[in-house]
Amino acid sequence: MSSQKTPKRYGWNTPVTAIGPQGGSMLRSIKKITSDPLNYLEATWSEFGDVVQFPIPKPATYLVSSPEGAREVLVNQHNQTSKKTLQYNNLSLVTGEGLLTADTQAWRPRRRMLQPAFHKEMIALSEHHIKAGLAKLDAQWTELTSEESAIVDIDHAMMSLALEITCGALFGIDVDEEVDEITAATLTALHGVVARARNPVSIPLIFPTPANLRMKRAIKRLDKAVDAILTSRENNQLPDQAPIRDMLDVLLDPDLETPLTKQQIRDEIATFIVAGHETVASALTWAWHLLVTNPTELQKLKADPTRAQLVFDESLRLYPPAWVITRRTLTDLIVDEVLIPTNSLVIVSPWLVHRNPKAWESPNTFMPDRFQAGAPQLGYLPFGAGARLCIGKEMARLEGAQILAHIASHWNIEAIHTSAVPIDASVTLRPVSGMPVRISRLLD
Repeated sequence: MSSQKTPKRYGWNTPVTAIGPQGGSMLRSIKKITSDPLNYLEATWSEFGDVVQFPIPKPATYLVSSPEGAREVLVNQHNQTSKKTLQYNNLSLVTGEGLLTADTQAWRPRRRMLQPAFHKEMIALSEHHIKAGLAKLDAQWTELTSEESAIVDIDHAMMSLALEITCGALFGIDVDEEVDEITAATLTALHGVVARARNPVSIPLIFPTPANLRMKRAIKRLDKAVDAILTSRENNQLPDQAPIRDMLDVLLDPDLETPLTKQQIRDEIATFIVAGHETVASALTWAWHLLVTNPTELQKLKADPTRAQLVFDESLRLYPPAWVITRRTLTDLIVDEVLIPTNSLVIVSPWLVHRNPKAWESPNTFMPDRFQAGAPQLGYLPFGAGARLCIGKEMARLEGAQILAHIASHWNIEAIHTSAVPIDASVTLRPVSGMPVRISRLLD
């Protein structure tokens, strides 16, 4: 850790309570921060340690990278923090005030309301949609490889598959003919979110700049998907007293103590269209990258498909889709013996926490067997942690493991890239320009 001295105050009388880069150094790194934030965060953590303060006057901004510090912010002191940050404010332009972006007061009752859609029995029902999605994928790939092997973009394939499963399991709708449109709209909208978060002077959406128009078209396409989901359910009404089938039943329940408004229903559906498939697809894409570049592990999976859960959990560690989590402090916090003042921005990056040797042996190595005894209590947060732990965690883990096991048992997947795959650190981690692989059918 650097021993350099820092000034006592930044602008606007912001107190300095932790070491970190100087203002001039950070200004010179702006291009790297925006183009390669993962490497910048790693370099900053490596130089300054587990709690870093950036030279930003308002709000005071901290990076917390220790497993204990992450738990303090996300678990122990979660009632003293808020999601009213630039990250979630921009994301809410797409998802609205859904479960992902809602602050605590609105979030608690909504979480309790949606929980029945994610009970074990409901998660088990999603297996039907997973199998249906995999059957479609098999048919598509079989046609492509009828005479020989083929090259496919595994990233695009996993995005489409995850979207079909999400819409089927949560909303009971088939989006087969619209999957590419919805996927493209999701990615365009999320890229717009990131661009706005990285630009301190983002232009309000009401102004028709090219970027704003692209984002508004993408949001309009997502709204069209939401309308189609609601229309489909209206045309397929169940009799009274029918059991809950999916999350949409929960949202539309007329017996709710406080029935949801049309906007609230829209926001939850949009949230789960975006978050429900983008994160799983990201994890699956990087799982295939890790497997094809570690052929021994791929052969182990082929020989024993039950290892798929270990592979998926380890892939989430090395490539956590939600690579950055932010909170605003509502009171002064003490994190790793450092004072973080009220109204500070705290950045917790699972990308860094998952690489911290305080929590992991050989943290940069792909080792699925490290999860034989389950995930540790500290230092593993691909789904967040504490009260705001992702409601879809177990559904995502089931989906990811079953997809990996099925494909590994029926298909040869080979790498065609020989160099490192560049990462687009957007809302989730995606490979720049996709991830082409060679596929061929395994002989029965």
